[in-house]
Amino acid sequence: MKPLVEWVKDPGFWVKQNWDWERGRWTEPGFIRLAEHEARILAHCFTLDPVEERFPYTTVVLSAPKKSGKTTWAAMIGSWYADQVVATEVYCLANDEEQARSRVFEDITYDLLQKGIKSRKSEVTLPNGTLIKALAGDYRGVAGSRHGLTLWDELWGYTSDRSRRLWAEMLPIPTVPYPLRVVVTYAGFEGESELLWNLYEEAYLKGTPVPELEDIVNEDGEPVCRTDGKGTFVYWDTVPRKPWQTQEYYEQQLADPSLRPMDFLRLHRNQWVTSEEEFIAIQYWDKAAVLNGPVIYDTSDDRRNLPVSVGVDASTKHDTTAVVGCYYDASRKKVGIAFHRIWKPAGGIVDLSEVEDYILTIAKVCHINTLVYDPTQLHQMMTNMAKRGFKTVEFSQNSKQMSAATQHLYELFVGGNIEVYPNDELRNHIKFAKVEIKGGVPRLTKSSKRSKNKIDAAVALAMAAYDAVQRGGVDTTKPIIIASPFSDATAFTHKTPQQILEEKYLPEALRS
Repeated sequence: MKPLVEWVKDPGFWVKQNWDWERGRWTEPGFIRLAEHEARILAHCFTLDPVEERFPYTTVVLSAPKKSGKTTWAAMIGSWYADQVVATEVYCLANDEEQARSRVFEDITYDLLQKGIKSRKSEVTLPNGTLIKALAGDYRGVAGSRHGLTLWDELWGYTSDRSRRLWAEMLPIPTVPYPLRVVVTYAGFEGESELLWNLYEEAYLKGTPVPELEDIVNEDGEPVCRTDGKGTFVYWDTVPRKPWQTQEYYEQQLADPSLRPMDFLRLHRNQWVTSEEEFIAIQYWDKAAVLNGPVIYDTSDDRRNLPVSVGVDASTKHDTTAVVGCYYDASRKKVGIAFHRIWKPAGGIVDLSEVEDYILTIAKVCHINTLVYDPTQLHQMMTNMAKRGFKTVEFSQNSKQMSAATQHLYELFVGGNIEVYPNDELRNHIKFAKVEIKGGVPRLTKSSKRSKNKIDAAVALAMAAYDAVQRGGVDTTKPIIIASPFSDATAFTHKTPQQILEEKYLPEALRS
C-alpha cells in the first residue's frame, strides 16, 4: 500500500483551487502540494508499518485554525484510502446530509471526476470495488457496515444523543485490514462538545509528544503532535501556518462585527471556549445612548411617523415582563428604540391585562407594525390582539429565528447601527444578558437560573429590532396598491390597526 504522501505526488489529488507556492497566489485547479509540516504529519500517520502491515494509529485527529485546509486533508485521505484499499467502505460523516455532501464528499468526488470516475448524489463506487458514501447522523442506516475508513467533519458539533450513537456505531473494526478513523475539526465548547473533548483530553492534554514531530510547536513552544499510546494521535495546532493566513486577513476578521471574540478564538486560534459569554460589553450600549427619550412623549418627533415593531417577552410568575418598540430608519440605516416598559411581578405574578392595555395606549400615538412575541406565556393575549387588528408574529425562544435575532442585535451594537435613550433599568437588562452557544447557535440567557438579574427587555429588544429591519422600515399592515391596466378598479382600502382601535376605544372627537 503506497503511503499517503507518496500517493499525493503520484498520482496526485485534484483541488478546485490550488496555491502557487512560487508566486504566492491562488491559481486554477490542479494537483495539491503539501506544506512541509503537513507532509511530515501525514507521512507519520498514514504510512503502514512494513513489518506489522498496519497504521500506527486507528484514530487520527487533525485540528488547526480556520483556512488551514482541514477539509482538504480529509478528502485527500479518503480518496487515497479508497484508491489503495480494495473492496472496502469509506464514510464521510457530518452533522447533516448537506454538510456531508458540500464538504469532504464533494472534494473527494471532484478529485475522482478529474480521474474519470463519476459519482451519484451521495455515493460513488471505484473500479476496485470500494464504496465512498456521504452520511449524516443516521446511525441506524450503518448498523452492520464493514467500513475501513470513517471521516468525521467538525466533531465539535456532535452533541446530540443520536450523534453519540453514530460515533459508537462507527468505531474502527479490528477485523478489517486497515481500520482508520480520521477527525478534522475546530475546537469546541467546554461542557458541550464531549466527544471531541474526550479525545483532546486523553491524547493531547494527558498524552505524550510524538518524538519525530516534537519540533512542530505552538506559540508557547509546546509540541502540537501527541498520542495517548493506545492508538490515538492528535495534531492540535493553534498557529496559522499557511501563507494565505496573513495578518491582513486576521485584522479583517477582527473588524467583522458578526464575529464574537470567543468565535475568533475558537475558529482562528483553535482554542476551546465556554458556551456562555457576555452578550455585549456595556460600553456599546452607552455609546448608542444618543436619543433624548421615547417617541411617545414628544408630539413633534418625526420618528412617530415610522412604523414600529414591538417585542414582547413575558413571564407570569417571578420574572419580569418587557415590551420594547423599535423602528428602522431606512434613510439612515439605523434602528432606534421608540419606547419600552418593564413590569415587575406584584406578589409574584404579572397581570398580562396591564401589558395589553399598555400596547393599546401606545397604538394611539405610534403606528404599530407588528407584535413579535414568545408564545410560551402570550398565546391568549396575542390571539386577542390579532382579533383587534394587530399583526402578530411568534418568536419561540429556542427557534432559529431567535438565534438570528440575537446575532443581529449584537451586530447592531458592535457596528454602531442602533440608537437608544438613557435608561438604567433597560441598560441593566442588556448588561446582565449572556449569550449561550449550543450546537453553534447563539441564544440570550441569564448567567444562571437562580440569578436575580433580569434580561427580558434584552430579549424583547432583540425580537423587535430584528423584525423592524426585516420589514425594512415599511408599513406592512397596509396593502400594496397595484394599478391594473384592465380595469378602473385599481385599488382597495383597508383600515389600519390604529383606526380600528380609535373607533373602539376613543370618542369620535378625539380620533385622528
